[in-house]
Amino acid sequence: MKLNLKYLLLVFVLVYFTGNGQNNAQKVKETFSAKNYQLTIDEINSMNSSEIHFDSILYLKAYSQIKLNQLKEATISISQLQQLNPDYYELYFLKGLLAAKKEKYPDAISYFNKVVAVNPHHEKALYNMALAKGLLEDYPNAIKDLDKCLAINPNYSMAFYNRGYWYELSENYTAAISDYKKAIDLDHHYTEAYLALAYAYSQNGDKTNACETLQAAKTEGIEAANDLIQNFCK
Repeated sequence: MKLNLKYLLLVFVLVYFTGNGQNNAQKVKETFSAKNYQLTIDEINSMNSSEIHFDSILYLKAYSQIKLNQLKEATISISQLQQLNPDYYELYFLKGLLAAKKEKYPDAISYFNKVVAVNPHHEKALYNMALAKGLLEDYPNAIKDLDKCLAINPNYSMAFYNRGYWYELSENYTAAISDYKKAIDLDHHYTEAYLALAYAYSQNGDKTNACETLQAAKTEGIEAANDLIQNFCK
């Protein structure tokens, strides 16, 4: 059987461009994983439009734009993603992040609830919903959402830190201290957790542990601890 040369060339072109598209998509995902959000956007913008017909690619673009406060651009990307796949439930997560950036916290909570209704184990939706509730001073429900988040991912240092913060604002310093310590155990360079832990100790009347925490922060190279040690621990 003779193979038509034109047919072979067509197959070669399809294989080449399909493979190239996959390579570009993989490169974008790797850049995004490295949290280089502007480069992620630039790489996606350099792709052919035919290569961007993937839910995940437009999702990464919109997410990166939100992280960089490019909110108008993110709105456009979310709209494009919705046209491509209106049933993509992660749309609600992006809309929730966008609403939170605009300080429309009730709207953000509504969107995150839609994500959790589809995927109860969506830890990022639970985490961001907790932040929105906390910013509305609904500390008990913010803490409950972070309880669920940490049940899914017990190594989520930021969730421990933020739950500690909401405990602190609820004047439950013992619980706040416990959570800040867990955040530091998971991330030894977590500046905010060290400073928050020292403050919680001081509010609990424990100057000794407050100063020891600041000394530990200084040992980790956290410069903000130096002035506090000079003014508080001398």
